Amino acid sequence: MITTTVSFIIVLGILIFIHELGHFAVAKWSGVGVEKFSLGFGPKLIGVTYGETEYRLSLLPLGGYVKMTGENPGEEVSEEDAARSFNHKRVGTRALIVVAGPIMNLVLAVILFPIIFMIGVNVPAYLDKAPVVAFVAAETPASVAGVKKGDKVLSVDGEAMADWENFLSTVILSPNAELQLVIERAGEAMTIAVTPVASESTGGGYLGIHPPMRPVVGTLNKGYPAETAGLLPGDAILSIDGNEITHWAELEGFIKKNGVKRTFLIERAESTFTVEIEPKKNEDTGAFLIGISRDEEQLFRRYGFGEAVVKGIDSSFEMTTRLFAVIKGLVVGQYSMKTLGGPIMIAQVAGSAAKSGIADLLSLVAFLSLQLGIINLFPIPVLDGGHLLFFGVEAIKGKPLSERFMGAAQQVGVVLLIALMLMVTYNDFMRIFF
Repeated sequence: MITTTVSFIIVLGILIFIHELGHFAVAKWSGVGVEKFSLGFGPKLIGVTYGETEYRLSLLPLGGYVKMTGENPGEEVSEEDAARSFNHKRVGTRALIVVAGPIMNLVLAVILFPIIFMIGVNVPAYLDKAPVVAFVAAETPASVAGVKKGDKVLSVDGEAMADWENFLSTVILSPNAELQLVIERAGEAMTIAVTPVASESTGGGYLGIHPPMRPVVGTLNKGYPAETAGLLPGDAILSIDGNEITHWAELEGFIKKNGVKRTFLIERAESTFTVEIEPKKNEDTGAFLIGISRDEEQLFRRYGFGEAVVKGIDSSFEMTTRLFAVIKGLVVGQYSMKTLGGPIMIAQVAGSAAKSGIADLLSLVAFLSLQLGIINLFPIPVLDGGHLLFFGVEAIKGKPLSERFMGAAQQVGVVLLIALMLMVTYNDFMRIFF
């Protein structure tokens, strides 16, 4: 709990600080007075004044702000401060100050990605292998379409599939969209049309095609049947009630069906033995569990500076493409709004990333910073992109929009933002308690 909380504060603090630093630095450079630089909203916790600016930490950590002289519509400014007032600056200068925040988030992501690849990352061992089907889940689009274990995916919609990473990414980004798979079976190529369904948990496309995942125990949950029965990390599950188990998904299918006591054939070191285990029902999900997680073979990859820069740029473009694909999916109904996460989900992910290592924590910061930078540029009131839209209209008209219109637009933006926050927080609670 402490690790999760501290990691959440650190991650959020970095994102907010970098964003507001962009506004602050360009405002100062442009000769605009800055009265406050706050990390957080609401009542001040601590603060120190240096020069004209008060630097403070505030109670609510979900954001921050830079208060500039003459920033608010209708704000009175003395003649002495008029030249340093935000609203007295040219529209181009004001736009530059506003856009600096999102740009700083994008720059942070672009800088962090190469650093992450130079530190080194753990990836599943199967990702860079050819996409040969290891298991097809029953009653899924792939099984209905006739995909079989051992099929090799050659291409999807004419695009060659060199490895599992490419194939899985293509499927995830194609929920409810028909795909033309060219597969190789027994030396012959054939085309299969199949439509991924949208995953209830992520909203991404799911076919039921799985890469290699040996049914080997990674960790055990205390108090669950597997631990009580004496299973250990590294044990391989060979069969259940005489049915051969070759894949982790196959193992899950057997366990989750019902709570009947079953006979497991276990391989440990070079010997085998049987043990009876009765799955325990999880009251939150309704699924039957024995309390194990899989041992996934991973590879540690570290890259030199040049290659890390190329990988970092590729990752930035790939994540940007995925973000816009997800946004499009939400707009047209491909993805469910239930897949969106809020502060609680970010905190949970931050805690897990911190436990995994510095590379995973930096990856989370880079990913969120990229999202924050892009989304903040959307032309929605309250967001930086909304201000840029107003400045663009002002530049065309030759005069600012009316204070009444600006105030109404800001209120609409605030309502939309609050509604979004309530929705994603509700989603977080539903994931935890239901």
